[in-house]
Amino acid sequence: MILRRLAEALRRQDWFTVTVETLMVVLGVFLGLQVNNWNEARAERERSREYLSRIRAELVVDLTELKRHRGLWQKAANEGYAAVSYAETGARGGATDWEILRSFLHASQSHQLSFADTTYSELRSAGELRLIPDADLRSALADYYVLVAARRGGLGPYQLLPEYREMVRGRMRSDIMRYYWQACYQQSAGVTTFIDCPPPEGATGIAEIVRQLAADKQIMDALRYWADTQRMAAELAGFDLGRVQSIIGRVDAQS
Repeated sequence: MILRRLAEALRRQDWFTVTVETLMVVLGVFLGLQVNNWNEARAERERSREYLSRIRAELVVDLTELKRHRGLWQKAANEGYAAVSYAETGARGGATDWEILRSFLHASQSHQLSFADTTYSELRSAGELRLIPDADLRSALADYYVLVAARRGGLGPYQLLPEYREMVRGRMRSDIMRYYWQACYQQSAGVTTFIDCPPPEGATGIAEIVRQLAADKQIMDALRYWADTQRMAAELAGFDLGRVQSIIGRVDAQS
């Protein structure tokens, strides 16, 4: 309709009508483009909110797992240091032979930690990190996930399986090891518990097993290394907990 009126005005050389009709066409195109841009911007904001919500949920999972694993790593380190202290100085701190042996076994535990980074990896792979509009938040997330990748890598402290684990268990009497798994350590629904179990009923030779372990240089060297590694993992977990809490706060500020 507008084009027909414009053509007729041109034939009549009605320049006022030509100008008005042309402006109407231009304005219509402009408004159409603007509405389209508004719709695209709104859709992008919705996608941004959705991705930030998913990232937040994954960070909350990280937060929970870091807290849990931090306690387990520190517990294993403390048990290891108790066994090392006895081997180096003979100091018992009131512990019985069984309690010292139990420390040797508790210290052999390894708790590997996996992080939830599905959403961030999806955004990065798709080249859509721009959907996180805050540049500081993007930088904080990038730094966090780079550190996480290093810590959970094959040689990272969050992922290691210690040589000490196989060494001490391989030298343990089978009846002691079976009792330990039944009474001293529990894992259920992903939750691990160290149990201060009593000695196995009727067990003999506990003091001699402890003496042999404490005198084994290879085992003690491996235990020192592992206890320090677990302590370091616990300290790094505390650092990462602070980072996660800070990032969650930034994500909430975007809401």
